[in-house]
Amino acid sequence: MLHWRIDPVEGVDFIIERKALADEEGYAIRNPYFGMQLAYLKGMLEQNKAVRNADGFTILSQDIVGLGEDFITLFDFPDFYPGSFNTRFEGNTGKAAFNVALELMLPGGDSVPRFTVFGPLLKLADNEMYMLQPAEWRALQALKFHQGLAADKRGEYENNWLVFQLQLAKRAGMKINLAHFENLEVFQPEKVGVAVDTLPNGDLILTPSFGSGVNIDDIHNRLGQVGSDDKQCILRVKNKFVLLDEQRLEATKEILTNRRIPKAQVASFLKSPTAYLNAALIDLDTGFSLRVHGAEKFCQRYFGDVEKSGVNWFGNTDDIVEPVEKLTTIIDDQQKLDEVRALFSDAQKTGADMIDVDGCTIDVSDKPKVQSTLDDIQLAIDEGRLTPKPAEQGLTDEEIVTTTERAVVAIDSNDDSIEYSKDSRVTGLDLSQITFTSENLQRLPFPHQDEGVRWLLAHLEQIKSTGEPSGAMLADDMGLGKTYMTLVAIAEWYRRCNQLNEPQKPVLIVAPLSLIENWQAEVAVTFNQSPFSDIVVLQAGGDLSRFRLEGAGRETLQEFVDDDLIQDADSIRYALKIGKVYGSDRLDLPRRLVLTTYQTLRDYQFSLSRVDWSIAAFDEAQNLKNPNALSTRAAKGLKADFKLLATGTPVENTLKDFWCLFDTAVPGLLGAWQAFRKDFIAPILSASTEQVNQVRVDVGRELRKKVGDYMLRRTKAEKLKGLPEKRIFSGDAGADEGSYLPVLSAVMSGPQLAYYDDIIASVKSCKPEEKRMVILPSLRKLKVASIHHEIDAKAAIPKVSNELLKQAQLSVKLQSLVAILKEIEKRAEKVLVFAETKAVQAYICALVTSIFKVQVEIINGDTQAVATKYETHTRKAIIDRFQTAAGFGVIVMSPVAAGVGLTVVGANNVIHVERHWNPAKEAQATDRVYRIGQTRDVNVYIPMALHPKLRSFDQHLNGLLANKVDLSDAVVANPTIEPSDLAGCF
Repeated sequence: MLHWRIDPVEGVDFIIERKALADEEGYAIRNPYFGMQLAYLKGMLEQNKAVRNADGFTILSQDIVGLGEDFITLFDFPDFYPGSFNTRFEGNTGKAAFNVALELMLPGGDSVPRFTVFGPLLKLADNEMYMLQPAEWRALQALKFHQGLAADKRGEYENNWLVFQLQLAKRAGMKINLAHFENLEVFQPEKVGVAVDTLPNGDLILTPSFGSGVNIDDIHNRLGQVGSDDKQCILRVKNKFVLLDEQRLEATKEILTNRRIPKAQVASFLKSPTAYLNAALIDLDTGFSLRVHGAEKFCQRYFGDVEKSGVNWFGNTDDIVEPVEKLTTIIDDQQKLDEVRALFSDAQKTGADMIDVDGCTIDVSDKPKVQSTLDDIQLAIDEGRLTPKPAEQGLTDEEIVTTTERAVVAIDSNDDSIEYSKDSRVTGLDLSQITFTSENLQRLPFPHQDEGVRWLLAHLEQIKSTGEPSGAMLADDMGLGKTYMTLVAIAEWYRRCNQLNEPQKPVLIVAPLSLIENWQAEVAVTFNQSPFSDIVVLQAGGDLSRFRLEGAGRETLQEFVDDDLIQDADSIRYALKIGKVYGSDRLDLPRRLVLTTYQTLRDYQFSLSRVDWSIAAFDEAQNLKNPNALSTRAAKGLKADFKLLATGTPVENTLKDFWCLFDTAVPGLLGAWQAFRKDFIAPILSASTEQVNQVRVDVGRELRKKVGDYMLRRTKAEKLKGLPEKRIFSGDAGADEGSYLPVLSAVMSGPQLAYYDDIIASVKSCKPEEKRMVILPSLRKLKVASIHHEIDAKAAIPKVSNELLKQAQLSVKLQSLVAILKEIEKRAEKVLVFAETKAVQAYICALVTSIFKVQVEIINGDTQAVATKYETHTRKAIIDRFQTAAGFGVIVMSPVAAGVGLTVVGANNVIHVERHWNPAKEAQATDRVYRIGQTRDVNVYIPMALHPKLRSFDQHLNGLLANKVDLSDAVVANPTIEPSDLAGCF
């Protein structure tokens, strides 16, 4: 029914035969194999990675190469290229004759000098082709572009650009030998910034800055390399080659043209820098909050160190950046190693090149070297050598002093001690004395929403009486209307300020991109007349360009000259129009509602931190759970009378989440991080297996008591009178949570059991030093094999429905799934089936379509990622069609996609076929159907594949998830399952 062909220009066309094209759903019912392929392609369409055309679908080569083995099996594509690439460089990069030739090195040792790139494939011969990995494809495209240049167009810039692309590919995992270019650093700055120095005579001197550790003084000495007629340019700055394309070179030339600002014009320049440059340097009209002390180089701060000697034997060493080998003298046990691994993981996610460990600043920019060092330390610990010997060769002095220019607002961290706190005196709020008008409301609040609005207003009145800023956490269960309550409280506060003739300062709402439109829509449906003068969506594709200074770059790149801190606020580069100097064009106009994302807050944190906000509210505030993340530091640096953190999951992973959220809302309330860790986290870590759950409950109760009225936490079961019952059914007879339902459990046998046992045997037969490498992939295999072993084995998919049903019968979990679906069909109800793996999603889609003869859609896009209008409309159409159709219906959905912004109350059944490792994510997925608007009882089904002799993977995971959920609604640690937790499976 479907075949594919390579279009060398666009990628791959997936062509559906004309008879099937006219009735896709009908053929999907009759041909399961086609059904799986169609489901997969429609899932790609939902993610905006495929387009429909007259004959079927088209996916670009750049998207095809990242799809993985499931895609290769389903569409019968060639396997990934198994070999490496050998590079031969000819000539000097400064000459037109420079050339790069690649030769393939096959695993057996044979070399292949001739090959072609055919769409996403590497073609060695007509009968020998391989799929390319993303890094390989991008590198080969760069080589093809370079080789296509005419000799007179192949200059020094183009030659070094090719070397840069090959270096990027190697860093991304391509197996390629780059010869002498391995150690030469070629890079292209993301943006061109501006550094300002004052000369002795009072003039200002401007210098372009390029980030990536390029010192401004070194740039001074190389600016003569910029020619006035150049279209591109390469600056050789010490051992680095800085590539300036046309756009970046134009910005550099603009700075050089206006490089000196005479003393007499300095005041004019500072008042209106855009009159001289298309860049933003300073603003004199605004200021930071008391917690912010300027800009600082970004490095990790928070870790597990609790005890310090307090003795500084060698004087002040704060300015020394140590090589990674320093860790071998610091780490002396498993706990410390685990803490450093977590720090390094955070650094990779947040882009930091340094971490702080026991008072030492460690350079972690060389990621493979860091990983190798940590692995050596792990081996030494395993062998009983608590302190491994340092590596013989360290970094050179020049490498040590190289620093990053990634910047973040410099705040009081509250790490070792409380450096900044708010006046925490809110106790026993009397909500009975708080009222608000409902004249402008299109719909009246539910009783719990009325209480929530009055709770917020009580906090705002407290701020007025104390004259000090504060904050709070609205931690209501998902679906209780946190957005509505926040808007109603803000409107009432504006009304009161207007009556008292007090300033009505702007309000900032920070939310995931997928929820920005929800906030706009909520304003429209909540009020008869908007309480805001206007609404600004500070986001690319929205209003960002209106308020962004022309030529300005992201503010996370700042130029540091002599220190790691810029304390003079006027020396920081800003990118948004903030303050009176911009008149009506300024962002921070009174009574304005500004909606933005966590990414935009991160990128423009210095400008946004100088605005005097009335209220700064953070939707899905668990995005601020990591104290080392740039967006978290930016949120803590905002200046606002009241900071509101709204989240249904105040503890998504660990209790550090909870501390960090409150350090944002009410700094000092929970003490310094190190003391919090000692008092609340250490007891849980040290508790025995038998005691740990009770310890969690005790710690949670103590924390709830400590935060008191600063947190409002209600559940739907408590507050929504008439909200239907939520019933959880499990296939684990020994589980404490939920009711046991026999149809949800069955014992594996035959080929499924044999395949499952083979995975366990392969792990047991591994050498001890290999087990760490195979545990995680083996757990993933067990998870999929518990659903169906032939999905994991990439077995052939039947083309006839009866054969698919026979194949599905080999899986006890799929038997349970079908049985439950038949019960739901009898009730004429709708159901969401949750699964993570795309191959599993497609298989379930085809199976359900074949058996029940209904159209089944897949939603697997990550709604926390940047969403396009196309993607949003596609998803809305899927859900609207599903909810309005009469009778039985099924959507297969990723639990990650269901995490934010989806309401599907048309369904009242949930089946977790493939579970998420994080119980908070699973709860969010379930609550897509269990929220305001649901009129029927909600049933949650958890099918289990059991083992005849052992506790199966499903049972292990169910027990661990149950142990890590929010027990009795206490604030307790709720971490993602780790591989070590499931060691019992083997």
